[in-house]
Amino acid sequence: MVVFKKRDLLALSGILLIACTDAQSVKAQYSRPAEPQNMQAAAPVAPRPPSASPAPQQMLYYVCGKPGIDSHVTSPDPDHPFNMAISFVSASDGALLSDVAVKVRRHGRVLMDFVAAGPHCLFSVPDADYRIEGTYRGEMKFEIVQTGNMNARIKW
Repeated sequence: MVVFKKRDLLALSGILLIACTDAQSVKAQYSRPAEPQNMQAAAPVAPRPPSASPAPQQMLYYVCGKPGIDSHVTSPDPDHPFNMAISFVSASDGALLSDVAVKVRRHGRVLMDFVAAGPHCLFSVPDADYRIEGTYRGEMKFEIVQTGNMNARIKW
């Protein structure tokens, strides 16, 4: 988490990620977006005038678990409910798959990187299209998912 402090202004920047296997066991993890390798530090930015306050950054949340988790879990931020979902299934028999390595990307940048504890994941993210990548038993598949889509699936 990055904290900026200037003249009694305090702004927090980061991503809150939530992962769980069921509604009773929720574990939180704080992180920030992954940064590309070989990236040089940005040049210092000129300070803002004292009257300008930084715009709040929307936090990104996810929770994974069994199907039906959406009826048991709500987003920790009531102003930003879960607005996107994906399930992981076997193409041959429709069996639900857990322990899928997941990356959520936007414009090529990795926003989330985790292992799904269950076959169904819910996300609270800003409105956009996202590339959700899943790797199961060494095979990576992906879907482009738009916010509002609560029925996306990746099949192996």
